[in-house]
Amino acid sequence: MKTKNPVTVIAVIFISIVVGITALGVSFQTPHDDSHDHDHNQETVVSQSAEEGEQQYTCSMHPSFRSTDPNDRCPICGMELVPVASSAAREDDLERIEFTGRSLALLDLQTHVVQRGPATRQLRLIGSLDFDERSLTAISAWTGGRIEHLHVNYTGAYVEAGDPLVELYSPELYVAQQELIQAYAQTQREAPAFLADSNQTTLRAARERLRLLGLSGSQIEAIIESGEASDRVTIHAPSEGLVVNRNVAQGDYVNTGDTVLELADQDRLWAVFELFERDLQYIEVGQELEFKLQSSNEQMQGVVESLGPRIDAERRTREVRVAVNAGEHSLTPGSFVRATVDIDVDDVMTIPASAPLLTGDRAVVYVRVAADSGEFEARNLDIGRRLGDSYEVLSGLEEGDLVVSRGAFRIDSELQLRGRPSMMAPQGGGAVGHDHGNGQGNGAMAEEEATHAEHEELTVPAGESLQLNDLPQHYFAMWDALQSDDLDAWQEAAEQFYEAADGISWPHNMHDVHDELSAGAGHAHHVGSLDQARELFHVHSQGMIALARADYLEVDAYLMFCPMAFDNQGAYWLQPDNRLLNPYFGGSMLRCGDRVETFEANQNSHGGH
Repeated sequence: MKTKNPVTVIAVIFISIVVGITALGVSFQTPHDDSHDHDHNQETVVSQSAEEGEQQYTCSMHPSFRSTDPNDRCPICGMELVPVASSAAREDDLERIEFTGRSLALLDLQTHVVQRGPATRQLRLIGSLDFDERSLTAISAWTGGRIEHLHVNYTGAYVEAGDPLVELYSPELYVAQQELIQAYAQTQREAPAFLADSNQTTLRAARERLRLLGLSGSQIEAIIESGEASDRVTIHAPSEGLVVNRNVAQGDYVNTGDTVLELADQDRLWAVFELFERDLQYIEVGQELEFKLQSSNEQMQGVVESLGPRIDAERRTREVRVAVNAGEHSLTPGSFVRATVDIDVDDVMTIPASAPLLTGDRAVVYVRVAADSGEFEARNLDIGRRLGDSYEVLSGLEEGDLVVSRGAFRIDSELQLRGRPSMMAPQGGGAVGHDHGNGQGNGAMAEEEATHAEHEELTVPAGESLQLNDLPQHYFAMWDALQSDDLDAWQEAAEQFYEAADGISWPHNMHDVHDELSAGAGHAHHVGSLDQARELFHVHSQGMIALARADYLEVDAYLMFCPMAFDNQGAYWLQPDNRLLNPYFGGSMLRCGDRVETFEANQNSHGGH
């Protein structure tokens, strides 16, 4: 079982300072998790000046501490203090909140004007290289017999047109050659015209029989010229290519029509992609696609030659075959390829993907009432497709609305702090204080509902399986490298992480998770700074956390949250023990953050939920 700790409480901690909360007449001594290495006996400082209206300052990590001296530092973590500003919001307004100018400056919000117009959707396809079916050549036994000798006895061998492949022993072939020799001898004797015509007919029939048994015209002429029959025949390569299948061994008996070898043209390949049923309308025959070879990140392009004749009943995908001319490229069938298709969408209302707060089926945005106002109101949205860095808005907004595109989480946390309805606590009742994840506070129900929704979404379909193998260990190695500020170690761990992710047979409904885990694949050695590595780690963490919430980790893991990561937007990560070590700041703020949730190792098989 899991030990749940509400995400909402963590959000409250962070925003209670940055936003600027109403100064309280009393303060709370909050229990701390040992992951912070805090002094648990630290007295909370409360000044009577709160009642007198004097400006107070507090710590963004420990809002229970108050001081009237702006030059003080937090006695718990040593961080600089920020002002606590009162809000002019009406407490009877359940959907709106208003901030003073000072608080707005601290929030560092960004807004976006809602507009209607064209947009672009990115469709991501994953597939692999395979031989073009049209270039395959089957080498069959034209007559029954025994394999006396294999001139090409391993797969992967390259042969030229006319090279000997197989020597076959066949009694039937020997008899047919004897008939040819006798028929030819008959044609060389003096005979009446009608009998000479009959002999010629018999000779033509003998030639045709040998041709049907696999002999070439030159081989037939050689038999006539030598006058000797042989019980062996050599099968030659009809064209050049690679031996991709060898179905017999020396000494095997074969029947007429059995495939002995299979050849393929190594320069004619297909990139075979899986297209989900919901996206069928966007791909058609003749369309040109650009894609990348995962092993080398090489950019290629090709034309859609065909679509699979049917949708796979279990995976709900359809094959898209793109013709590839290898040419000077070094391509190997079986290599992973990824394609990104830009799809133009006309006349659609969009908002930045960073604007909505998503939990389960709910989407909430905060709208600025006016450009010069500090008042914001919450809106519930119906959102549609993800269009690049935007979401399609189906209802809930109008053109010209000013939505908060950066900082919405901070506003939401302020509402939680005041016990009013918010995204994470729709019914209100948020807790005040700094909880390090040791208790279950108000707002946990919303998080629990979101968790259940994620569980359902990531359930492995019947007939499919999911084995993560060493993926968690490589993820933890990246975490360890970042908290240690070791870029070289991260690059090595990232390469192993990408390889492990690509080696997993992902169920068809985990396409998005696989994309998150593969962010930056092939570029780890090009990442030149810890900041870039941490941005990629943040994306990888989203996929790993989704797997953890759905019970697919087979190791213990602890979910941590740092509210100050990425310019105070906050970020989560997993680590293998509960002693918090922050990968987003490393040595500069190693202990910044809170433990949110504990995932115990799942002992059950996930071979088909």
